[in-house]
Amino acid sequence: VSLQGTGADVASSGDTESALMHAERSTAEPPEDNTMKEILDLPWADKPAWLLDLVVITAFSCLMGAASYPYSLVTDKVHEWWLEKTGPENMWDNPANFTFQGGSTKWILIAWLCCTAVGVFKVCIKLDRYPSFIAEMRAMHVDPWMSAKVLVSCIASLCAGATLGLEAGLGALGGAVGLLSAEALHRVVPIVARSEADAELRRRTYILSGIAAGFGAILPSPFIAVLLVGECASAGTEQHAPEGEFMAGRKLPKKVLFFLVPAATSSFVVRYMFDPAQLIAKMGVLVPYDNMSPLYAVLLGAVAALVGFVFLIVQVLTKLIVGGLGAVIERTLGKPARQIILASIAGAVTGCGIYLYPLAYSSGRSAMLPTTKFRDSLSTEVLLGTALTKTITYWVGTHSGLVGGMFFPLMYVGLVAGEVCSRWFGINDAIAIPVMVGAVPASFITAPLTMLALPVGMFVSGPLNTIPIFVGVVTSNTIL
Repeated sequence: VSLQGTGADVASSGDTESALMHAERSTAEPPEDNTMKEILDLPWADKPAWLLDLVVITAFSCLMGAASYPYSLVTDKVHEWWLEKTGPENMWDNPANFTFQGGSTKWILIAWLCCTAVGVFKVCIKLDRYPSFIAEMRAMHVDPWMSAKVLVSCIASLCAGATLGLEAGLGALGGAVGLLSAEALHRVVPIVARSEADAELRRRTYILSGIAAGFGAILPSPFIAVLLVGECASAGTEQHAPEGEFMAGRKLPKKVLFFLVPAATSSFVVRYMFDPAQLIAKMGVLVPYDNMSPLYAVLLGAVAALVGFVFLIVQVLTKLIVGGLGAVIERTLGKPARQIILASIAGAVTGCGIYLYPLAYSSGRSAMLPTTKFRDSLSTEVLLGTALTKTITYWVGTHSGLVGGMFFPLMYVGLVAGEVCSRWFGINDAIAIPVMVGAVPASFITAPLTMLALPVGMFVSGPLNTIPIFVGVVTSNTIL
């Protein structure tokens, strides 16, 4: 089962979805006077197959959790190692190293050479354009061979210093593992695939479960991974519904959502065995609730929509420039030359960016700790320059062929924007930063519960302090 392109393949699977929906609706309507029966779903966990699915999904999710540990070590630590070895003294402990031009000029050469090597590597493995994991979640189809190429290319890109998210590699791996597990089960126990509709539902369930397992290993809590997969798999489907339909868009069946929970949880538990999560020093649950915070959140949500708009404008501009340059190179020198030269340019831009603003390095996940640790020593100008540099290097890298995800870079831009808003508007940073961490990604990614859960999990927020975060998330998404 392959995906050659983007979300357009969702439409190609309409026949199967119709069959599945028909199977869900093929029962008689319950009596109108039986209120309790009307709110109950049909029993589905009453066959041996669901227990077998549970065991298989839990097993490969445990493997995903184990694999995520060396994956994160490589993608986080390799570039940190060469940054430290070639950078200023006390690289990670001196806030002066994170000011304007605080990096080393050697980083420009290293990033340029390493990203050029990534371009050569992608030519060798014949990887050019590929679907994002969001497109794969929406289509619920993956190409395992393509996923393997994306995984190794993501590792290579991040080791080379690309400022992209590490989640892309794990998402690709999880989807491929899920699909291969479903196909293997169908061959070993063919009786579980009673019909093509059953087999297709299992394939899609296993793909989403594998992706949930990948995210469950690196997010603050497994339930965030379940929300992320559930919302992203349904994102953008309302636009295909008839005009005026109230409950529009796709929803995942309960039987699919059920399996996402053991997938994300098993992966998280195994990863925790190798790398226990550390609680932050200032937990959000200890921050007193401010009853004015929902009003502050409306303002912050509007600013987050502006930040998201700038993020998208930079995307358009870099795509026009890089795409136009790439087209010229491909016409004159061929596709391999285009891949190598653009990757080389991305390396030079990335090297210059992290030299000028060192906190723009990495996926953003690693940079969150030094940013929050030394924020009092960083000027507003440095923070703004860091966020803009992060945005530019991310989009140049993405359009030039480097491989990585969007979530962690966006969250980092939100964190920096939250600190700036705290200073400009005099809002408590314990309110402004969590709101912006969720509201900036939510400005154009319609996954409100996920964007609420991310900062709540990161900052260990209490129930009252979720109020401004949720208001900010919905405000920014509505405006943009």
